[in-house]
Amino acid sequence: MKLKGFILVITAILFGNISAMAQSDRQDLDTACLTKTSSEWASDCELCLNDSKSYRVNLQNICERHIDVRLAVQEKTLRWKIFNFNNLAPGDTLSGYACEGTGKYVFWTRTANDASIMFPSENEIESQFNR
Repeated sequence: MKLKGFILVITAILFGNISAMAQSDRQDLDTACLTKTSSEWASDCELCLNDSKSYRVNLQNICERHIDVRLAVQEKTLRWKIFNFNNLAPGDTLSGYACEGTGKYVFWTRTANDASIMFPSENEIESQFNR
């Protein structure tokens, strides 16, 4: 009986690892769908008090499927400005900005409406990328 329980525990652990790897593989494939097309300093930004310090990054969906995107652009204060884009069609572009940017950005993608892949929260982004 103990052996049966042990086998069930090992199976559950392996299944959990395989599921996590499958999710990671799917997300890696989706991340390959987004490419940087350009970036610019001092770009025109209606929401910034001083355009001369702004940083903007422009990205494009290069895959043949719709994707959801979370983009984070770092401010000089080391905080991240977070942008979410849902159902981005093939060929569509997006941009994110920081009013006083560092030039750093990160993004996550998933197939559109794929709720099995969770984007990191703002707190997770702050703690992971502000070490």
